[in-house]
Amino acid sequence: MQKLRAERDRLLKEIEALKNQLIATERALAIVEGTEYRAADSRQRERSRNVKDTVLGMLAQAGPAGMSVVQVLDGAKAKGVELDRGTVSSLLSRLKRESTLDMRDGQYFVRPSQKASGEPPIAIH
Repeated sequence: MQKLRAERDRLLKEIEALKNQLIATERALAIVEGTEYRAADSRQRERSRNVKDTVLGMLAQAGPAGMSVVQVLDGAKAKGVELDRGTVSSLLSRLKRESTLDMRDGQYFVRPSQKASGEPPIAIH
């Protein structure tokens, strides 16, 4: 399982590097063509933020028991929010890597230091 996680993390880094190369190429094309470079749709960034807020809000409400990926997906669906499993899995892995979350027995939960930081809980929309 650890090898699969390492491979996923390596692929995510590779994807990010390729996205950056694509942006650089698009900017170069815009300069050569004399056109204006337009960044990726800001709605995509907003959607990513909404997914993160939704997932973190659900995990905060779950408390120390935490939630599995499937529980997050089912919980969001029950609230009328369709989330992509791959997106949620990647987000949870990244937040764990960034020490925002911990995982025990397949259950993700907000690190106690994050919860006690005085930040208001994130509302689920």
